[in-house]
Amino acid sequence: MLRKLTVAMLVVGLCLMGITPVLAQKVYSTLAEYEKLTGKKIEKFNEAPSLKIKVAAGEIPPVEGRLPEEPLVLEPREEIGRYGGTYKTGQTMIWAGSFDRECVQDLFTLSSDLKTIVPQIAKGGELSEDYRTFTVYLRKGMKWSDGAPFTADDIMFWYEDIILNDELTPVKPSEWSPGRKFVEVEKIDDYTVRFHFATPYPIIIERSCQGHPFAPKHYLKKYHIRYNPKANDVAKEEGYDNWWQCFLYHNKGRDVNFPTLDPWVLTKIDTSGNQYRERNPYYWKVDTAGNQLPYIDKQVTTLVENVEVYNLKAIAGEFTAAGWLLSLKNYPLYKRNEEKGNYHVILQSFERASECALLFNYNHKDPVLKKIFNDIRWRKAMSLAINREEINNILFFGRGTPRQPIMSPSASFYEDWMGNYYIEYDPERANELLDEMGLKWDKEHRYRLRPDGKVLAITIEFNQAREVIGKILELIKGYWEKVGVKVALKGEQASFYQQRLRANECDMGVWAWGGATELESRLNPGIRLIPPWHYPSTPLSGIEWRRWYDTGGEKGEEPPEEIKELFKAFEDWQASLYGTEEYLKAGRKILTINAKGLYAIGTVGLVPKPCIIKNSLRNFPRELNCTQNWWRPYCMDQWFLEE
Repeated sequence: MLRKLTVAMLVVGLCLMGITPVLAQKVYSTLAEYEKLTGKKIEKFNEAPSLKIKVAAGEIPPVEGRLPEEPLVLEPREEIGRYGGTYKTGQTMIWAGSFDRECVQDLFTLSSDLKTIVPQIAKGGELSEDYRTFTVYLRKGMKWSDGAPFTADDIMFWYEDIILNDELTPVKPSEWSPGRKFVEVEKIDDYTVRFHFATPYPIIIERSCQGHPFAPKHYLKKYHIRYNPKANDVAKEEGYDNWWQCFLYHNKGRDVNFPTLDPWVLTKIDTSGNQYRERNPYYWKVDTAGNQLPYIDKQVTTLVENVEVYNLKAIAGEFTAAGWLLSLKNYPLYKRNEEKGNYHVILQSFERASECALLFNYNHKDPVLKKIFNDIRWRKAMSLAINREEINNILFFGRGTPRQPIMSPSASFYEDWMGNYYIEYDPERANELLDEMGLKWDKEHRYRLRPDGKVLAITIEFNQAREVIGKILELIKGYWEKVGVKVALKGEQASFYQQRLRANECDMGVWAWGGATELESRLNPGIRLIPPWHYPSTPLSGIEWRRWYDTGGEKGEEPPEEIKELFKAFEDWQASLYGTEEYLKAGRKILTINAKGLYAIGTVGLVPKPCIIKNSLRNFPRELNCTQNWWRPYCMDQWFLEE
């Protein structure tokens, strides 16, 4: 018996968050589904004027020949849009949430209620009764942006030739390896693929909302040694030593000839790093009037020097929409310039658990610091020494919530005490705990001493691009030095800081603690729940514990029993279907261990996020509750410009 994942799951059955959703955005997986649920029929398809010109010139087929046999039907948020215009946005030289991240398309996607999974590239799927097999159904006749067919072969290419290839993927992604056994993928026919798992893995439904388990075989095979014996020669002509280096470059999507399934296609990156995109003529969605999406013709992403320049361009009205890099501290500035910039400001809720979370290095190479950091009294003291109310008032106008970085309160197994655990400001109690540990003061009573007699000093390295983190850490430096811990702050470029984290060279891992909703935690299994408490590229702490876990104890450092219990609870959680007693029990245990262990110490979270929207942009949601996926759930392909 199989559980079907079609549009019907929006209202019954496998609505993944287990509730009857009220959606701001209506999505119909196929024309037949739209006709069945609405009683209406789409009689003909329409296309953008710019594409009609290409059709007339014989460059591309008519719209009927470009759409799949079963296009997805999207009901616009406010009204049927109009074609044309250019969407303008910006990003900094350091990673800052780029446009392609916001409009990326996956097999399934998170809907705008931020609770429900809906079909996207896939028209539907089925999960076996034992949760070990997931069958995905693709859209017949769907095409890449260059007109080549998109079929099951593109998923098999991703699986057999990229993921299973040790040169391209030396470390297999853990999210595809439940029970430490990598997924097996089977092609049933050109439009059906089956994923087989060694253990129950209902979380695969959520995992299908990101990760891109497909790649354009027709384009990439010329760079792959299996399909092109001269792939090394091609690589050397392009300046690479090996074929796999060349392949990885082209597969990253920065190649302007790279085919995509997204609404817009990258066409140029100029010498200044600005990116230019044009509409995908083979895009596979239509609105309820039969208009092929997207509405907007072009997109330009301007590369700016820093966040300050980004802010200046935003208030000058140079961006169609701006959000990720805006900060609450500048909210009055944004409001003052609304009329002049011809925009309006939306203050959206943002379920980030903490604007700055701090994790001590529990696998520190210095045995003295390692012992100190692994003492729960130390972590309790350091948490009690932080004045979160002051941080909130100084940096966030009191609009945030002092809390530990333990998921969002909306999680079904969250309990209030978890976010409030040891968040009170009590330096006296902090000092008592440090005294209890035997960390004595020096003769001047300025700093505490380690057991070996050295001054107890830590260096907090952080991504210098995250301005608010730097300001929070300046306050924390003062708080912690009041209880005798000498602190040095060191802002670094993100890539260098991440490199040091991966090498286990840092005293602490510091990052904003996003992805805090229940569903996001399922989308990114373990990112904030188990060591290293972040992405592999930025392991914040416990990297050796995670290596021990991933290798079944062959490598790394054996963790304490509590962390072993955490790993086990996480496995149980992944193997449980949402809402079941087993699911809630495992989820509650995960949060309890994290909370009581204070492995990550939070500051202020749930801080509203401002965004600037040009008055001419339509079908943009008036109220937002954003996540790590930012605007992706709000369907940018249905936004349009009145100008």
